[in-house]
Amino acid sequence: MFKNNIFALILIVILLAGNVYFSMQYASVNKQLQQIKNQTALSTSVNTQAYIVLKEYLNVVLNSQASASSDDRVKLENDLRQLKDAGITSGWEAFIGSKDSKTSQANALNLIMLLENKMMNASNI
Repeated sequence: MFKNNIFALILIVILLAGNVYFSMQYASVNKQLQQIKNQTALSTSVNTQAYIVLKEYLNVVLNSQASASSDDRVKLENDLRQLKDAGITSGWEAFIGSKDSKTSQANALNLIMLLENKMMNASNI
């Protein structure tokens, strides 16, 4: 009878220790999953913002037949600044500060590449 009680007690302790161990593992994996979800959400958000700005830039600046309105340019500049990327901001400033059409075209291409890189890097966060 005593051996049965000791065996049952040892079995209960082992099962309890297993439950504690697996609960700690579950909490750890759950925390890692939340971090991955947050990183994915951030990546998707940045990627989407960069895509929207690139599309708006192409539509407002490059695809327009006439000169872009000041409201469109202000909205585009605000959207660019919301990306919080110093390279893109300086690329925009170089574009709007262009003196001739050749420099303007080179700066436009540079800005497009910066926005594309922003989208690609956001996917790898």
